[in-house]
Amino acid sequence: MAKSHFILLLPSLILALSLSPSPHSTTSAAATSSSAFIDSSCAATRYPDLCRQSLSSYARTLQQNDHRRLALAALSVSLAKAKSVSSYVTQAAELASKNGNTNPSVVQAVKDCTRNMGNGVNRLDQSVKELTVLGGLEGDKFEWHMSNLQTWVSAALTDENMCVEGFADRTMDGPVKVGVRRRVVYVAKITSNALALVQRFAAKHARVGRHHP
Repeated sequence: MAKSHFILLLPSLILALSLSPSPHSTTSAAATSSSAFIDSSCAATRYPDLCRQSLSSYARTLQQNDHRRLALAALSVSLAKAKSVSSYVTQAAELASKNGNTNPSVVQAVKDCTRNMGNGVNRLDQSVKELTVLGGLEGDKFEWHMSNLQTWVSAALTDENMCVEGFADRTMDGPVKVGVRRRVVYVAKITSNALALVQRFAAKHARVGRHHP
């Protein structure tokens, strides 16, 4: 008799198991939701395709509508890229100084870029720390720290753009200029996107604050 009851219950058991979401499917659904969040947020940046590509690895860890963590991820990417490019520029400056045949204007431009990129890295590092603190703040304290954050990211972007502008003269054309400029332009785009996501977070936070006095 027990055996016959089990046989009768077996189809129901199979159906229940088939309808229960597996851990893998739940994880995949969350990742899909996060990817959609990243896509929609990146659409508001100046370089949306680059934004999506640079943040795609965060899809499995970000929660939907967590604008602070998305901005933090973008700033972390910008800081990592800026450090890498800063190291490259420093090496380029050393090589340019040792090469007696290098255009003196190129040597000076690379030196200036080294300083600018160093300043930019420091400001991005401050920005990451400031955004981390913002997670638990509200009101005037939030506004004060957010103002600092936006100022530092904007200043870092200015430093990167100044480096690029330092190579504007066509008399500097050559492999050093091409190598440095290409990398700095890339990191400036990353930083521009990060700034846009920081500003988006600030706007979303202000909107929530108006609806929850």
